[in-house]
Amino acid sequence: MRARGLLFAYALAVSEENAGGGKIVTAPTCGSCGVLPSVLYYLSASRDISDQRILRALATAGLFGNILKTNASISGAEVGCQGEVGVACAMAATAAAQLFGGTPAQIEYAAEMGLEHHLGLTCDPVCGLVQIPCIERNAYAAARAMDANSYAMLTDGMHQVSFDKVVEVMKKTGHDLPSLYKETGEGGQAENYKRMWETLHVR
Repeated sequence: MRARGLLFAYALAVSEENAGGGKIVTAPTCGSCGVLPSVLYYLSASRDISDQRILRALATAGLFGNILKTNASISGAEVGCQGEVGVACAMAATAAAQLFGGTPAQIEYAAEMGLEHHLGLTCDPVCGLVQIPCIERNAYAAARAMDANSYAMLTDGMHQVSFDKVVEVMKKTGHDLPSLYKETGEGGQAENYKRMWETLHVR
């Protein structure tokens, strides 16, 4: 619980710094800013990993992030939150897998799981701000990234669906999502919150 709590806390800290107008982090986006930094900071602090190894892991995460940005999208407005938190989770999972000594196949598998299990995630921020439910999603995605790493490291890296295929599916799924669920604040939780607020305000 302590380890998971620290991971959550680091992810929330980055998101709250952004929300408070402090030092702005995009990793890969403002709405998904806490996932990758929290995983890297947690592993660095808990396992005394050198800055050089952290930078190498960050570079690996960046390569996967660039594949996603080039072949799909990292924009919540274009493909929903799967393109933000899902991508961040995949990036964090690859970084963790590299730091745990994963093979290229295991690292790719970690990335595939990190993205696959966020497919279809909508973007419906309350009041149009990347704060609710985005901040909580950062904490959960950081934990999922560590889980994807653990799962991948328990395998030989062989699996049925490749990372590239999941990237294709994410792009198509995102384009199929109605615009209400793509960072507009007009559908899903944002709409329910808006209605609740209006009802309370009328009273």
